[in-house]
Amino acid sequence: MSKTNERSGFTLYHFPACPFCAFTRKTIKQIGLNIEQRDISIQPKYRSELIKGGGQSQVPCLRIEKENGGVQWLYESRDIVKFIHKLVDKTNRAA
Repeated sequence: MSKTNERSGFTLYHFPACPFCAFTRKTIKQIGLNIEQRDISIQPKYRSELIKGGGQSQVPCLRIEKENGGVQWLYESRDIVKFIHKLVDKTNRAA
C-alpha cells in the first residue's frame, strides 16, 4: 500500500449504507488516496450539488475537475475504481 496522497480536484459523493460506495471507499483507502468525500445522506446540499452537476442522485459518483476547467461526473463504482487505478498508474509512471 502506498502512502496517503492528497488529491485535489476530486470529490466522491456517497452514503454509508451503499455497498457500491463502500467498495469505492475501500479502494480509495487501500490505494492511499485522500479524496474529499461528501455524504449525501447527512448533508442535503451535497445531494443537491450532485443532482445539479451530474444530473442524477445516484451514488457513488466521482466529481472530477479537469485541467481545462471542465467538470466530469463519473458514476458506477467499477468505473470509478478503474479511473482511480489508471490515475495512480499514470502518476507512478511519471514519478
